[in-house]
Amino acid sequence: MSNKIAQLVDSAGSIPRDWFNKFPIKEVPLYFTFDQVYYFRENVDYSNIDFYSHMKEYPQQIPKTSAPNVYDWLNGYKEMYAKGFNKLIVTTIASKLSASYHNAFLARDIFLESAEDAEIEIYDLQTCACGQAALEIKIARIIQSSQLPWKDIINRIKTLIPKTVSLFTVQELTYMMAGGRIGGAAKWLGNLIKLMPVCEFKDGVVHPIKAVRGRKKALQYLVDTCANRIKDVNNTVIVTQHAICEDDELFMIESLQQKLGTGIQIFRSRVGTPVGAHSGPGAIGIGFVTD
Repeated sequence: MSNKIAQLVDSAGSIPRDWFNKFPIKEVPLYFTFDQVYYFRENVDYSNIDFYSHMKEYPQQIPKTSAPNVYDWLNGYKEMYAKGFNKLIVTTIASKLSASYHNAFLARDIFLESAEDAEIEIYDLQTCACGQAALEIKIARIIQSSQLPWKDIINRIKTLIPKTVSLFTVQELTYMMAGGRIGGAAKWLGNLIKLMPVCEFKDGVVHPIKAVRGRKKALQYLVDTCANRIKDVNNTVIVTQHAICEDDELFMIESLQQKLGTGIQIFRSRVGTPVGAHSGPGAIGIGFVTD
């Protein structure tokens, strides 16, 4: 078999849907449930829009998510190998947030017992959502355009992980409290004076970086933080994601273009269920990675 490279990604990154038609990328979905009885596969059994619509209609039903199991990852490896790809780059949500990374490893050991010519490199991206999407898009471009040997490609990807940034804010604090991200008193106080936390995924966990009064100020702080950190816009992949708050996303994109240049390319998608379950409708973020 000739050396052909493909990507396997879990659905936590929620990369734009059209990328699956443009590049050899296979998505392995996470699961979610509203009642802990019936579980659904993200982007397979239940659309992203329907997920957030359900949360808005039934706010008392706090969803929970679970990782792709070993069988899911194993099937993904088999599918791409059968299509002629014997080198696979696998990227997952931060291992501190999910068992996806661990299960991908277990599946790899099983798969390689019967596919000795295959090579699989698995990365814990230490982030999720828009940052994960930005890095997965960057990897797809590296695979498509690079003439580097396999070892150089996988080493280059390792250098990009600490350069990946994922920033977000939420509409209200109920879901972060339910997920253990903040305490009850903080939630009550935040809602009382309309404080919006701006947070960052760093080293695989959520870190609040500023509390801002009001939604528009929170969005502007996201934009300003992003623009201040990007030093080379022409060599940066930028992704915005929203949970059914498109007008706010368009405001951020316009503000980013004003600061970074109207010609910049910004990729768009929706916040996936692993983050959305803990942030709720109205969650919004910007992720980027600079090579």
